[in-house]
Amino acid sequence: NEDTSAQKLSSVIMRDPELTARILRMANSSFYRRGSEISTVNQAVLVLGISMVKCLALSTSIFKPDPEFDKHEDFDIRELYSHFLSVAIASKLIAEEHGYKQPEEAFVAGLLHDFGHLYFLKVNPEQHISILVEHFYNFDLPRVEREIYGCDHTEIGKLIARKWNLPSRLQSAMEKHHLMIDSENIKELDQLDLIVMLADYISARVYSNVDSSIERHLKIISMLSNALGLNTKFINELSLKLLNEVIETADFLGINVGDPIKIMQRANRRLFESYMTMENLFKERYELSKQILKEENRVGAMRSKNVAIATLSHYINNAATVILGRAQLLQMMQKSGELANPDNKVSIALNEIETSLSKIMAVLSEMKSLTSLDDVKYYNDSDAMNMDKDIKYKMNAMGNMVKIDNPHSDTKSTIR
Repeated sequence: NEDTSAQKLSSVIMRDPELTARILRMANSSFYRRGSEISTVNQAVLVLGISMVKCLALSTSIFKPDPEFDKHEDFDIRELYSHFLSVAIASKLIAEEHGYKQPEEAFVAGLLHDFGHLYFLKVNPEQHISILVEHFYNFDLPRVEREIYGCDHTEIGKLIARKWNLPSRLQSAMEKHHLMIDSENIKELDQLDLIVMLADYISARVYSNVDSSIERHLKIISMLSNALGLNTKFINELSLKLLNEVIETADFLGINVGDPIKIMQRANRRLFESYMTMENLFKERYELSKQILKEENRVGAMRSKNVAIATLSHYINNAATVILGRAQLLQMMQKSGELANPDNKVSIALNEIETSLSKIMAVLSEMKSLTSLDDVKYYNDSDAMNMDKDIKYKMNAMGNMVKIDNPHSDTKSTIR
Protein backbone atom coordinates (compact mmCIF):
# COMPACT_ATOMS: atom_id res chain seq x y z
CA ASN A 1 0.00 0.00 0.00
CA GLU A 2 1.71 3.18 -1.21
CA ASP A 3 -0.25 5.26 1.30
CA THR A 4 0.61 3.18 4.37
CA SER A 5 1.93 4.93 7.47
CA ALA A 6 5.21 4.26 9.22
CA GLN A 7 3.28 3.12 12.27
CA LYS A 8 1.26 0.53 10.33
CA LEU A 9 4.35 -0.71 8.55
CA SER A 10 6.18 -1.00 11.86
CA SER A 11 3.41 -3.18 13.28
CA VAL A 12 3.86 -5.58 10.36
CA ILE A 13 7.63 -5.58 10.60
CA MET A 14 7.66 -6.47 14.27
CA ARG A 15 6.13 -9.85 13.53
CA ASP A 16 9.46 -10.92 12.03
CA PRO A 17 12.58 -11.12 14.25
CA GLU A 18 15.04 -11.30 11.34
CA LEU A 19 13.40 -8.43 9.45
CA THR A 20 13.30 -6.36 12.64
CA ALA A 21 17.00 -7.03 13.16
CA ARG A 22 17.85 -6.13 9.57
CA ILE A 23 15.96 -2.85 9.67
CA LEU A 24 17.49 -1.81 13.01
CA ARG A 25 20.96 -2.80 11.76
CA MET A 26 20.52 -0.73 8.62
CA ALA A 27 19.13 2.28 10.51
CA ASN A 28 22.11 2.18 12.90
CA SER A 29 24.71 1.79 10.13
CA SER A 30 27.22 4.60 9.47
CA PHE A 31 25.37 5.51 6.27
CA TYR A 32 22.07 6.27 7.99
CA ARG A 33 23.30 7.21 11.48
CA ARG A 34 21.72 10.43 12.73
CA GLY A 35 23.74 10.99 15.91
CA SER A 36 21.59 8.88 18.26
CA GLU A 37 20.79 5.19 18.53
CA ILE A 38 17.71 3.90 16.73
CA SER A 39 16.09 1.39 19.05
CA THR A 40 12.51 1.11 17.74
CA VAL A 41 11.16 -0.06 14.41
CA ASN A 42 9.04 3.07 14.03
CA GLN A 43 12.16 5.26 14.27
CA ALA A 44 13.97 2.98 11.84
CA VAL A 45 11.18 3.20 9.26
CA LEU A 46 11.24 6.98 9.45
CA VAL A 47 15.02 6.99 8.98
CA LEU A 48 15.17 4.39 6.20
CA GLY A 49 12.04 5.29 4.32
CA ILE A 50 9.20 3.01 3.33
CA SER A 51 10.73 1.98 0.00
CA MET A 52 13.93 0.65 1.58
CA VAL A 53 11.91 -1.15 4.23
CA LYS A 54 9.86 -2.88 1.54
CA CYS A 55 13.05 -4.15 -0.10
CA LEU A 56 14.27 -5.53 3.20
CA ALA A 57 10.89 -7.13 3.84
CA LEU A 58 10.96 -8.93 0.51
CA SER A 59 14.33 -10.46 1.33
CA THR A 60 13.19 -11.86 4.65
CA SER A 61 11.46 -15.19 5.10
CA ILE A 62 12.12 -16.02 8.70
CA PHE A 63 8.57 -16.98 9.53
CA LYS A 64 8.38 -19.42 6.66
CA PRO A 65 9.51 -22.81 7.98
CA ASP A 66 12.48 -24.31 6.19
CA PRO A 67 11.46 -27.59 4.47
CA GLU A 68 14.59 -29.08 6.03
CA PHE A 69 12.93 -28.88 9.44
CA ASP A 70 9.95 -30.95 8.29
CA LYS A 71 12.16 -34.05 8.40
CA HIS A 72 12.22 -33.92 12.18
CA GLU A 73 9.03 -35.20 13.71
CA ASP A 74 9.92 -33.98 17.21
CA PHE A 75 10.72 -30.43 16.14
CA ASP A 76 8.39 -27.72 14.87
CA ILE A 77 10.01 -24.38 14.10
CA ARG A 78 6.64 -22.71 14.63
CA GLU A 79 6.92 -23.43 18.35
CA LEU A 80 10.14 -21.42 18.38
CA TYR A 81 8.41 -18.58 16.54
CA SER A 82 5.51 -18.67 18.99
CA HIS A 83 8.03 -18.34 21.82
CA PHE A 84 9.66 -15.33 20.12
CA LEU A 85 6.27 -13.68 19.80
CA SER A 86 5.22 -14.63 23.33
CA VAL A 87 8.31 -13.05 24.88
CA ALA A 88 7.89 -9.97 22.69
CA ILE A 89 4.27 -9.46 23.74
CA ALA A 90 5.00 -10.17 27.40
CA SER A 91 7.96 -7.75 27.31
CA LYS A 92 5.77 -4.99 25.90
CA LEU A 93 3.01 -5.54 28.48
CA ILE A 94 5.52 -5.69 31.34
CA ALA A 95 7.22 -2.53 30.08
CA GLU A 96 3.90 -0.68 29.97
CA GLU A 97 2.98 -1.82 33.49
CA HIS A 98 6.43 -0.91 34.79
CA GLY A 99 6.36 2.53 33.14
CA TYR A 100 9.26 1.89 30.75
CA LYS A 101 9.61 4.83 28.37
CA GLN A 102 9.66 2.80 25.15
CA PRO A 103 7.44 -0.31 25.30
CA GLU A 104 8.07 -0.88 21.59
CA GLU A 105 11.78 -1.25 22.34
CA ALA A 106 10.89 -3.95 24.87
CA PHE A 107 8.84 -5.69 22.18
CA VAL A 108 11.84 -5.65 19.83
CA ALA A 109 14.16 -6.93 22.56
CA GLY A 110 11.76 -9.78 23.30
CA LEU A 111 11.44 -10.61 19.63
CA LEU A 112 15.23 -10.81 19.20
CA HIS A 113 16.19 -12.30 22.58
CA ASP A 114 16.70 -15.85 21.21
CA PHE A 115 18.10 -14.80 17.84
CA GLY A 116 21.20 -16.91 18.50
CA HIS A 117 19.09 -20.05 18.02
CA LEU A 118 18.40 -19.05 14.44
CA TYR A 119 22.13 -18.80 13.81
CA PHE A 120 22.77 -22.27 15.24
CA LEU A 121 19.88 -23.68 13.20
CA LYS A 122 21.43 -22.22 10.06
CA VAL A 123 24.96 -23.52 10.62
CA ASN A 124 24.28 -26.79 12.45
CA PRO A 125 20.59 -27.74 12.10
CA GLU A 126 20.81 -31.42 13.04
CA GLN A 127 22.75 -30.85 16.23
CA HIS A 128 20.81 -27.81 17.36
CA ILE A 129 17.41 -29.33 16.72
CA SER A 130 18.28 -32.20 19.05
CA ILE A 131 19.42 -29.68 21.69
CA LEU A 132 16.22 -27.64 21.41
CA VAL A 133 13.99 -30.70 21.56
CA GLU A 134 15.59 -31.87 24.79
CA HIS A 135 16.67 -28.70 26.57
CA PHE A 136 14.86 -25.61 25.23
CA TYR A 137 12.87 -24.86 28.40
CA ASN A 138 15.41 -26.26 30.85
CA PHE A 139 17.77 -24.23 33.02
CA ASP A 140 20.79 -26.10 31.63
CA LEU A 141 20.32 -25.08 27.96
CA PRO A 142 23.22 -22.56 27.84
CA ARG A 143 25.52 -25.06 29.58
CA VAL A 144 24.71 -27.76 27.02
CA GLU A 145 25.34 -25.33 24.16
CA ARG A 146 28.69 -24.28 25.61
CA GLU A 147 29.75 -27.91 26.00
CA ILE A 148 28.99 -28.58 22.33
CA TYR A 149 29.76 -25.28 20.58
CA GLY A 150 32.07 -23.51 23.01
CA CYS A 151 29.50 -20.70 23.35
CA ASP A 152 25.76 -20.38 23.84
CA HIS A 153 22.94 -18.69 21.93
CA THR A 154 22.98 -15.62 24.20
CA GLU A 155 26.64 -14.93 23.36
CA ILE A 156 26.01 -15.47 19.65
CA GLY A 157 22.99 -13.19 19.80
CA LYS A 158 24.99 -10.39 21.40
CA LEU A 159 27.86 -10.76 18.91
CA ILE A 160 25.45 -10.50 15.99
CA ALA A 161 23.66 -7.52 17.59
CA ARG A 162 27.00 -5.79 18.16
CA LYS A 163 28.13 -6.45 14.58
CA TRP A 164 24.89 -4.90 13.34
CA ASN A 165 25.36 -1.86 15.61
CA LEU A 166 22.14 -2.45 17.48
CA PRO A 167 21.68 -0.30 20.61
CA SER A 168 23.64 -1.48 23.63
CA ARG A 169 20.40 -1.95 25.61
CA LEU A 170 19.19 -4.55 23.10
CA GLN A 171 22.58 -6.26 23.09
CA SER A 172 22.49 -6.51 26.87
CA ALA A 173 18.95 -7.92 26.99
CA MET A 174 19.83 -10.56 24.37
CA GLU A 175 22.94 -11.58 26.28
CA LYS A 176 21.56 -11.68 29.84
CA HIS A 177 18.13 -13.30 29.56
CA HIS A 178 19.55 -16.63 30.81
CA LEU A 179 21.69 -15.09 33.56
CA MET A 180 21.40 -16.95 36.87
CA ILE A 181 20.30 -14.15 39.16
CA ASP A 182 20.55 -13.75 42.90
CA SER A 183 19.78 -11.02 45.42
CA GLU A 184 23.07 -9.26 44.59
CA ASN A 185 23.62 -9.38 40.82
CA ILE A 186 19.97 -8.54 40.08
CA LYS A 187 20.74 -4.99 41.25
CA GLU A 188 23.28 -4.61 38.44
CA LEU A 189 20.81 -5.34 35.62
CA ASP A 190 19.16 -2.64 33.52
CA GLN A 191 15.39 -2.29 33.31
CA LEU A 192 15.25 -3.81 29.82
CA ASP A 193 17.35 -6.79 30.98
CA LEU A 194 14.86 -7.46 33.78
CA ILE A 195 11.83 -6.99 31.53
CA VAL A 196 12.99 -9.47 28.87
CA MET A 197 14.20 -11.96 31.46
CA LEU A 198 10.85 -11.90 33.27
CA ALA A 199 8.95 -12.19 29.96
CA ASP A 200 11.07 -15.20 29.00
CA TYR A 201 10.42 -16.97 32.31
CA ILE A 202 6.68 -16.33 32.15
CA SER A 203 6.54 -17.54 28.54
CA ALA A 204 8.48 -20.66 29.45
CA ARG A 205 5.86 -21.53 32.07
CA VAL A 206 3.08 -21.09 29.50
CA TYR A 207 4.66 -23.13 26.72
CA SER A 208 6.96 -25.60 28.40
CA ASN A 209 6.02 -29.27 28.24
CA VAL A 210 9.15 -30.56 29.94
CA ASP A 211 9.75 -31.20 33.62
CA SER A 212 11.78 -28.47 35.28
CA SER A 213 12.03 -27.06 38.77
CA ILE A 214 8.76 -25.19 39.16
CA GLU A 215 9.76 -23.99 42.61
CA ARG A 216 13.01 -22.50 41.34
CA HIS A 217 11.20 -21.02 38.35
CA LEU A 218 8.58 -19.29 40.50
CA LYS A 219 11.27 -17.98 42.84
CA ILE A 220 13.07 -16.27 39.95
CA ILE A 221 9.80 -14.81 38.63
CA SER A 222 9.13 -13.42 42.11
CA MET A 223 12.61 -11.85 42.33
CA LEU A 224 12.29 -10.22 38.90
CA SER A 225 8.76 -8.99 39.61
CA ASN A 226 9.89 -7.39 42.87
CA ALA A 227 12.86 -5.76 41.14
CA LEU A 228 10.47 -4.19 38.59
CA GLY A 229 7.90 -3.22 41.20
CA LEU A 230 5.21 -5.48 39.73
CA ASN A 231 2.58 -7.10 41.94
CA THR A 232 1.53 -10.74 41.93
CA LYS A 233 -1.91 -9.94 40.54
CA PHE A 234 -0.44 -8.46 37.35
CA ILE A 235 1.93 -11.42 36.87
CA ASN A 236 -0.90 -13.93 37.33
CA GLU A 237 -3.16 -12.08 34.91
CA LEU A 238 -0.36 -11.81 32.35
CA SER A 239 0.37 -15.55 32.61
CA LEU A 240 -3.30 -16.38 32.09
CA LYS A 241 -3.92 -14.11 29.11
CA LEU A 242 -0.54 -14.42 27.35
CA LEU A 243 -1.44 -17.52 25.37
CA ASN A 244 -4.59 -15.89 23.96
CA GLU A 245 -2.61 -12.73 23.19
CA VAL A 246 -0.07 -14.73 21.20
CA ILE A 247 -2.71 -16.61 19.19
CA GLU A 248 -4.67 -13.44 18.47
CA THR A 249 -1.57 -11.43 17.55
CA ALA A 250 -0.22 -14.20 15.34
CA ASP A 251 -3.55 -14.40 13.55
CA PHE A 252 -3.73 -10.63 13.15
CA LEU A 253 -0.18 -10.39 11.81
CA GLY A 254 -0.47 -13.50 9.67
CA ILE A 255 2.25 -15.42 11.51
CA ASN A 256 2.02 -19.19 11.50
CA VAL A 257 2.83 -20.29 15.04
CA GLY A 258 1.13 -23.67 14.74
CA ASP A 259 -2.27 -25.14 15.45
CA PRO A 260 -3.97 -23.08 18.20
CA ILE A 261 -5.70 -26.20 19.52
CA LYS A 262 -2.38 -28.01 19.92
CA ILE A 263 -0.87 -24.95 21.56
CA MET A 264 -3.78 -24.85 24.00
CA GLN A 265 -3.49 -28.56 24.68
CA ARG A 266 0.23 -28.25 25.38
CA ALA A 267 -0.34 -25.28 27.66
CA ASN A 268 -3.18 -27.06 29.48
CA ARG A 269 -1.01 -30.13 29.96
CA ARG A 270 1.75 -28.00 31.40
CA LEU A 271 -0.76 -26.23 33.63
CA PHE A 272 -1.97 -29.59 34.95
CA GLU A 273 1.61 -30.78 35.50
CA SER A 274 2.38 -27.56 37.36
CA TYR A 275 -0.74 -28.04 39.48
CA MET A 276 0.28 -31.59 40.36
CA THR A 277 3.81 -30.47 41.17
CA MET A 278 2.52 -27.73 43.45
CA GLU A 279 0.09 -30.14 45.10
CA ASN A 280 2.93 -32.55 45.84
CA LEU A 281 5.03 -29.70 47.20
CA PHE A 282 2.19 -28.64 49.48
CA LYS A 283 1.78 -32.24 50.68
CA GLU A 284 5.49 -32.58 51.37
CA ARG A 285 5.60 -29.29 53.23
CA TYR A 286 2.46 -30.14 55.16
CA GLU A 287 4.04 -33.41 56.32
CA LEU A 288 7.27 -31.60 57.15
CA SER A 289 5.33 -28.96 59.10
CA LYS A 290 3.57 -31.72 61.02
CA GLN A 291 6.91 -33.31 61.88
CA ILE A 292 8.36 -29.98 62.97
CA LEU A 293 5.27 -29.21 65.03
CA LYS A 294 5.41 -32.67 66.56
CA GLU A 295 9.06 -32.19 67.46
CA GLU A 296 8.36 -28.72 68.85
CA ASN A 297 5.51 -30.12 70.92
CA ARG A 298 7.74 -32.87 72.20
CA VAL A 299 10.47 -30.42 73.17
CA GLY A 300 7.86 -28.17 74.74
CA ALA A 301 6.40 -31.10 76.61
CA MET A 302 9.82 -31.99 77.99
CA ARG A 303 10.33 -28.41 79.17
CA SER A 304 6.90 -28.45 80.82
CA LYS A 305 7.74 -31.81 82.38
CA ASN A 306 10.95 -30.44 83.85
CA VAL A 307 9.15 -27.45 85.33
CA ALA A 308 6.45 -29.73 86.76
CA ILE A 309 9.03 -32.16 88.22
CA ALA A 310 10.92 -29.28 89.84
CA THR A 311 7.69 -28.15 91.49
CA LEU A 312 6.65 -31.67 92.49
CA SER A 313 10.08 -32.48 93.88
CA HIS A 314 9.70 -29.64 96.37
CA TYR A 315 6.48 -31.14 97.76
CA ILE A 316 7.80 -34.71 97.60
CA ASN A 317 10.96 -33.73 99.48
CA ASN A 318 8.89 -32.02 102.17
CA ALA A 319 6.60 -35.05 102.48
CA ALA A 320 9.58 -37.42 102.59
CA THR A 321 11.18 -35.32 105.33
CA VAL A 322 8.03 -35.49 107.42
CA ILE A 323 7.70 -39.27 106.89
CA LEU A 324 11.37 -39.84 107.70
CA GLY A 325 11.17 -37.64 110.77
CA ARG A 326 8.17 -39.57 112.09
CA ALA A 327 9.89 -42.88 111.39
CA GLN A 328 12.98 -41.78 113.30
CA LEU A 329 10.73 -40.73 116.19
CA LEU A 330 9.15 -44.19 116.21
CA GLN A 331 12.57 -45.83 116.18
CA MET A 332 13.73 -43.72 119.13
CA MET A 333 10.56 -44.60 121.05
CA GLN A 334 11.14 -48.29 120.31
CA LYS A 335 14.74 -48.14 121.54
CA SER A 336 13.74 -46.33 124.76
CA GLY A 337 11.01 -48.89 125.49
CA GLU A 338 8.22 -46.38 125.10
CA LEU A 339 6.93 -48.32 122.09
CA ALA A 340 6.24 -52.02 122.25
CA ASN A 341 7.69 -54.10 119.44
CA PRO A 342 6.02 -57.48 119.53
CA ASP A 343 7.43 -59.94 116.99
CA ASN A 344 9.69 -57.15 115.68
CA LYS A 345 6.77 -55.69 113.72
CA VAL A 346 7.85 -52.08 114.24
CA SER A 347 11.33 -52.76 112.87
CA ILE A 348 9.84 -54.45 109.81
CA ALA A 349 7.48 -51.52 109.27
CA LEU A 350 10.34 -49.05 109.57
CA ASN A 351 12.42 -51.01 107.04
CA GLU A 352 9.50 -50.92 104.60
CA ILE A 353 9.22 -47.17 105.11
CA GLU A 354 12.94 -46.84 104.38
CA THR A 355 12.65 -48.92 101.20
CA SER A 356 9.60 -46.97 100.05
CA LEU A 357 11.34 -43.65 100.62
CA SER A 358 14.37 -44.88 98.66
CA LYS A 359 12.07 -45.87 95.79
CA ILE A 360 10.30 -42.50 95.83
CA MET A 361 13.60 -40.63 95.73
CA ALA A 362 14.98 -42.93 93.00
CA VAL A 363 11.85 -42.40 90.85
CA LEU A 364 12.09 -38.64 91.37
CA SER A 365 15.75 -38.68 90.37
CA GLU A 366 14.96 -40.71 87.24
CA MET A 367 12.20 -38.30 86.23
CA LYS A 368 14.55 -35.34 86.67
CA SER A 369 17.21 -36.98 84.48
CA LEU A 370 14.71 -37.64 81.67
CA THR A 371 15.48 -34.81 79.23
CA SER A 372 14.74 -36.58 75.93
CA LEU A 373 12.44 -39.36 74.78
CA ASP A 374 14.81 -40.50 72.03
CA ASP A 375 16.76 -42.97 74.19
CA VAL A 376 13.88 -44.18 76.34
CA LYS A 377 13.30 -47.93 76.40
CA TYR A 378 9.73 -49.23 76.24
CA TYR A 379 8.12 -52.52 77.16
CA ASN A 380 7.54 -54.83 74.20
CA ASP A 381 4.60 -53.70 72.01
CA SER A 382 3.73 -51.00 74.49
CA ASP A 383 4.11 -47.26 74.95
CA ALA A 384 4.91 -47.78 78.66
CA MET A 385 8.43 -46.71 79.60
CA ASN A 386 10.71 -49.40 81.02
CA MET A 387 12.51 -47.65 83.87
CA ASP A 388 12.76 -50.53 86.35
CA LYS A 389 16.43 -51.25 85.79
CA ASP A 390 17.47 -47.59 86.09
CA ILE A 391 15.38 -47.05 89.21
CA LYS A 392 16.83 -50.15 90.93
CA TYR A 393 20.32 -49.00 90.04
CA LYS A 394 19.67 -45.58 91.56
CA MET A 395 18.14 -47.13 94.68
CA ASN A 396 21.29 -49.21 95.18
CA ALA A 397 23.51 -46.22 94.43
CA MET A 398 21.76 -44.24 97.12
CA GLY A 399 23.02 -46.74 99.70
CA ASN A 400 22.70 -45.12 103.08
CA MET A 401 21.42 -41.77 101.81
CA VAL A 402 17.97 -42.58 103.25
CA LYS A 403 18.56 -44.31 106.59
CA ILE A 404 16.19 -44.16 109.50
CA ASP A 405 18.64 -45.38 112.12
CA ASN A 406 20.89 -42.29 111.91
CA PRO A 407 19.23 -39.59 113.96
CA HIS A 408 22.23 -37.27 113.62
CA SER A 409 22.11 -37.06 109.78
CA ASP A 410 20.92 -33.95 107.99
CA THR A 411 17.67 -35.55 106.90
CA LYS A 412 16.50 -32.66 104.73
CA SER A 413 19.66 -32.33 102.71
CA THR A 414 20.16 -36.07 102.48
CA ILE A 415 16.75 -36.64 100.96
CA ARG A 416 17.28 -33.95 98.37
